[in-house]
Amino acid sequence: MKLSTLGSIFSFLAGTNALTLNIASSGGNKSSSLLYGLLYEDIYHSGDGGLYGELIRNRAFQGSSANRVASLDRNTDYWHPVGEGVTLEIDTSSPALSSSLPYQMRVDVPAGTTGRVGFYNDGFWGFNVDATQEYIASLYMRGEYSGTVETYFHSSTSDSVLGSTTTSIASSAGKWTQGYSPVFHPTASGADANNTFYFTFDGAQLAGKSIYVNLLSVFKQTYKNRINGVRTDLAEALDGLSQKYIRLPGGNNMEGLYSPYYWKWNETIGDLVNRPGRPGTWGDINTDGFGLVEQMQLAEDLGLEVILGVWAGLYLNGQLIAEADLDPYVDQVMDELEFLLGDTSTTYGSLRASLGHPAPYKLAYIEVGNEDYLNGGTSSYYAYRYAAFHNAISAAYPTIPLISTINPNPINTEGAALDLHIYGNQAYFASLFGTFDQASRSYPVFVNEYAATNTGSNTRGEIGAQTLGMACAEAIFLLGCERNSDVVVGSAYGALIKSYDEEPGTVAVIKHTANEVLRTMSYYVQKLFAENMGSETVPVSVNGGGFGPVYWSATRDAEGKTILKLVNYGGEIGEENAVQVVVEGSSAGTATLTSLTADSVDSVNNLEALGGEASVITTTTLQGNNGVFSVAFDKAYEIVILVV
Repeated sequence: MKLSTLGSIFSFLAGTNALTLNIASSGGNKSSSLLYGLLYEDIYHSGDGGLYGELIRNRAFQGSSANRVASLDRNTDYWHPVGEGVTLEIDTSSPALSSSLPYQMRVDVPAGTTGRVGFYNDGFWGFNVDATQEYIASLYMRGEYSGTVETYFHSSTSDSVLGSTTTSIASSAGKWTQGYSPVFHPTASGADANNTFYFTFDGAQLAGKSIYVNLLSVFKQTYKNRINGVRTDLAEALDGLSQKYIRLPGGNNMEGLYSPYYWKWNETIGDLVNRPGRPGTWGDINTDGFGLVEQMQLAEDLGLEVILGVWAGLYLNGQLIAEADLDPYVDQVMDELEFLLGDTSTTYGSLRASLGHPAPYKLAYIEVGNEDYLNGGTSSYYAYRYAAFHNAISAAYPTIPLISTINPNPINTEGAALDLHIYGNQAYFASLFGTFDQASRSYPVFVNEYAATNTGSNTRGEIGAQTLGMACAEAIFLLGCERNSDVVVGSAYGALIKSYDEEPGTVAVIKHTANEVLRTMSYYVQKLFAENMGSETVPVSVNGGGFGPVYWSATRDAEGKTILKLVNYGGEIGEENAVQVVVEGSSAGTATLTSLTADSVDSVNNLEALGGEASVITTTTLQGNNGVFSVAFDKAYEIVILVV
């Protein structure tokens, strides 16, 4: 953005159509401390193949995907044999590794074989091989073998080994043995993500025999070095957003496509051999390696409050749990809450402690269901489903507020919260600025999913990357939330993370490949808004116009700083159209000015190979006089934050 001063020269010249904003020193409402947050669900490999640090794809043969539909059909997808005549087959012979993982891969080696044999994995669209980082590999194995297992990364681009390590293992026909590689550094980094990972064995020992393998794994050094943890670069990108809360374990993915595959907390904890996984909502199998404990650990590591979603008896195909059959599902939620919140004298609190977290976790809110108006769910949610969960949870945990997924909340007492999910095109979001101006102050609102999905008609579907114009429209909507943050408690973009390789054609805050992180335009809107969040709103009076094409919101923080957010949405630019800002009661002569913009309304952020980031953020010191400042937009689409 362009300052109306160069160096110490300050001008109050402005055109006749310019706005003057007078920001009061008091008189507003207390703002929500949570206002900006995250929604996590495993959608398009935001968990498996994304945040979750496991690099091997189809590691335990838990299911497959065909035509973007998750299936319980088992296969050897993403695995390939090494050695002439070696074959790979899915096998169900006994003993199984566990009742949760009853399928394994059989490796058949022809008689007369010599040399190395085995198999390799494609990863999730490749592997990030970084010689500065540590890696560890492991597998479970059954079959007669006593020898070495060589594990290594191979670059398909350079046809070279990028570093290997060897471990010894002794396995037998009737018992599973787990083998770990030493922690190792690759000897060279990959030029790109076009890499594979190999497990190989002594072919002479296995000639004419079969071995069985399961739960094969490779982890790169994780965020804060957590065991079974998350991908560092993605976690750092989340941390960089400076958000206040996270809603987990998901939206539609929590609900499940059909019976009985909703998200079951107790099948996502403990040893990985006891996690069966399930068909995910968004087209692939969930391993549930990134389970409840791992998600709560991430929230703690990022310093985020938690909104816990609990399944409320509705599958996405419209199947409902009848009222007479609902009690076991309520009991399961109560067990989950005891696991999270109970002390170590309780059954499930003790279980939590045995998994390494003696202290109870903390929950800010509990949300009953997700979008329970879908597929005929409304009437049962009002009739019995919400009340069953609400009554049981409130009786045991009266200090934790609950959130309804339907508006209005089935419980109409003051303070009963609800969650709105808002999607639409760019123009629609720009029109939402005043949505909450007349909302009842008795019923707190979350917008735990929102996104401008395209630049045109709502029937057009989603486009591949958020434009600057879409981000500005979202910012206008968020200004409206911030102006009403006495009633709008929180907002979270949907979705948080998606795989660029799988789904470049839909919107997300972050997209990733195996070795890159793409921060979209919307990422920077959320980041700047969260980093410049006040603790109370302050009134703004205006001369020379009203809202549109310039929109604004003003708050004050706990230190007494005034924060003015401005969005220019197709308005005039230049110093002759500068917005005059008067901060009442201030004698400040300088302010901090931060701008987010790009060359064009249609600019998008992209992967480095496709042009990189188009967004430009600048932070400067603006000169003023006794709390009076002049701000000129440099672009017709621009977001500006003034801190005095």
